[in-house]
Amino acid sequence: MKISLEKKIIIGFILNLFVVFAIAWIFILRIDKQRNQALDASLNWIEIALIILSVILLTVVYFIIRSQLRAKNLSQDLLLENKQLLQSIIDNTLSPMFIKKINGEYLLINKQFESLYKITNEEITGKTDHDFLPALIADANRNSDFEVVKALKELKTEETIQQSDGMHTYIAVKFPIYDATKRIYAIGGIFTDISERKKLEESSKAADNFFKMSVDMMIISSMNKFIKVNPAVSKILGYSEEELLSKSFLEFTHPDDIEITQKEVAKLQTGAPSIKFENRYICKDGSTKWLIWSVFPDVSTGLLYAVASDITAQKEIETALNVANTFFYMSFDMFVVIKNEKFVKVNPAFTRILGYDQKEIINKPFLDFIHPEDAPIFMNGIKKLQVSDSVISHRVRERLKDGSYKWFDWTSTIDIQTGIIYAVARDVSELIKNEESLKIANMFFDMAFDILTVAKDNHFIKINQAFTKTLGYNQEDMNRIKFMDLIHPDDKKTAGEVLERHLKGESVINFRTRFLCKDGSYKWLDWNSNMDLQNGVFYSVGRNVTELVELENEQQLAIDNLYENEEKLRLIVENISEGIIVANADKKIIMANNMANAIFGIEEDDKISTNLSNHFELYFPDEKTIFPSQNLPMERALSGEATTDVEIILWNPMAQEKKRVLISGRPLVDQNNNVVAAVVTIKDISKYKQMEEDLEESESKYRQLIGFRKGNTDTMI
Repeated sequence: MKISLEKKIIIGFILNLFVVFAIAWIFILRIDKQRNQALDASLNWIEIALIILSVILLTVVYFIIRSQLRAKNLSQDLLLENKQLLQSIIDNTLSPMFIKKINGEYLLINKQFESLYKITNEEITGKTDHDFLPALIADANRNSDFEVVKALKELKTEETIQQSDGMHTYIAVKFPIYDATKRIYAIGGIFTDISERKKLEESSKAADNFFKMSVDMMIISSMNKFIKVNPAVSKILGYSEEELLSKSFLEFTHPDDIEITQKEVAKLQTGAPSIKFENRYICKDGSTKWLIWSVFPDVSTGLLYAVASDITAQKEIETALNVANTFFYMSFDMFVVIKNEKFVKVNPAFTRILGYDQKEIINKPFLDFIHPEDAPIFMNGIKKLQVSDSVISHRVRERLKDGSYKWFDWTSTIDIQTGIIYAVARDVSELIKNEESLKIANMFFDMAFDILTVAKDNHFIKINQAFTKTLGYNQEDMNRIKFMDLIHPDDKKTAGEVLERHLKGESVINFRTRFLCKDGSYKWLDWNSNMDLQNGVFYSVGRNVTELVELENEQQLAIDNLYENEEKLRLIVENISEGIIVANADKKIIMANNMANAIFGIEEDDKISTNLSNHFELYFPDEKTIFPSQNLPMERALSGEATTDVEIILWNPMAQEKKRVLISGRPLVDQNNNVVAAVVTIKDISKYKQMEEDLEESESKYRQLIGFRKGNTDTMI
């Protein structure tokens, strides 16, 4: 049982009192004259013994007090040393820190706190927040101190403090400090500056808001797959976010634009940005959208940051303008633009039909070319346009250069704001115009690269040359053969469903079927079809996609083979007798076989560290010299260096187990010769080494035995 200092002193004091009383009693006995004189000798010895005992007790008490005083001095020195150590630690932390009494008086602050509030440790000691802070802030600090005292646990608050470079945001953590009796006697606090994190969070939030609110498509992707898309992508293309992220972006690309898209991706892989790249994407509803891209690659991460705009309407306008302009110059009808009652633009048909050249027409009054009797009709039509009608039609005679007249049907409209009149005229003097128009239509029909067909009553009543070129049949053949007889038996159900959908009123339908060629083979055709329900006429446009389908089948076969080979490789790796671990460039284990798990004694691959020193003590084969971790095969492989059969002793202090292993490492590099991973094999040769040692020991014993027998037979040996 341990006795405290106070109890030791009290016990010594009581014993000395007994000794003093005993001596006093003996003294009193000596004074009594009637005492027994025979006892004097005994009393003398008793008195001497008591005096010696008193001296001994006083000596013991002296040494006890001395040792306790020495221990107290040591404790005070240790306390001072710990205080200085604590002050040094908190002074060298990056966060402002303080310790204050429960009544709010500061006991200790660090240098960062001094710098934050411009007050020294000596100046603040014994002061409260109200002595150097504004009353509002001091009251808030005091209230939070009370909260810590009430709750008896740490309290986190967010505070803003004005500094020379502006407002800073801090996370203030206050916590109770207890004495030896488990009673709270002080409050500690740590301030962490989160201003930069706040700015980053606000910037990130703003960027995320812009990302979500943008009407343009904003995308983060790898070199073949979308990683993040904003809502505009789903809105424009019609796919859900899950659908967009689950497939390669090439699967959404128009087949005709896949090649140019792949070339653009290859350029991005070199680090070159892509500006104003245009391609087409297929929407979920089957329609096609034109997109213009600005893409910036991050070569270090392999990510692409892209912004795309839907320019389908612009493309359609451009196409319409090009078509309109083309038709303007190609048209057999007369197209004219009139301003201030003068021709400002006419198409070649006008000069061709009337015989005038451009110089004779431009900036000349249009009434000069109209038959005098028909001029009022034309002017009345113009007046109607200016008042109410948007389009007017009239028939007048126009004078040719040779002085003759031809009848023309005019259709005119006006731009009220500019006063410009747009008019189209057709020479109705010659009905051959209709026949020429029909010839033009047939020419485009026959010149088309795609298959164009018109079907009625189960027969193709009209086919173009692309049909004959692709399938081998001519029009006579198709007059005899029903088109359903040419469809592959497995695809007839699809064709029947398409027909039913058309009969229900659905317009353009896209589908894919196999058609029997004249040579007996089948070809895959992609069809877009429509139906005139009133006349029962079936119009369709087809494209030969046989090679595309074969390519898709080959691709699927390659994927299946890849999965099969991966499974075979996994089985081989799992059943090999050596431990195998694979780590990526970030030194994360991405694979370990069963033997590796057994060597490390860890079942989860991701808990294995690439640094063996995190699991074992490493030694050279002499079992004394520590093996440097930077020379491990894994480290060298990740640096691009191959190693073979490096012998290392692995000592597991927890299991008290030693293993002798041979470790080899090989780097895995990409096409740019950059190390992307490392493979390390670990072969446990402990048993083999033990067998070697046993063999050497046996051999040594046999040698000694043989040498002894020879010594007996021939002492000269």
